[in-house]
Amino acid sequence: MVKATICIEGEANSIINIVKAAKGFKDKSQVINYIVLEYAEEILDKESFNEKFIQSVLANKNGDHSERIDITSEAARKELLGL
Repeated sequence: MVKATICIEGEANSIINIVKAAKGFKDKSQVINYIVLEYAEEILDKESFNEKFIQSVLANKNGDHSERIDITSEAARKELLGL
């Protein structure tokens, strides 16, 4: 898990609060994770990213956390992103 401090515009914050209430999430971080994973397939350009990375993101979206990807080194991140 990564901890981050982020700035969210008022409208985005309102949407997060609505999704939080509608889905019964405990906190905003759960909402942000949900939104990111829900729309990952639409947002990610499959030709721009390594297929293994995309499959891992989509597997995590579906709750399959059995495969972890090493992102601790810059070289590993670049390889996964196809850079």
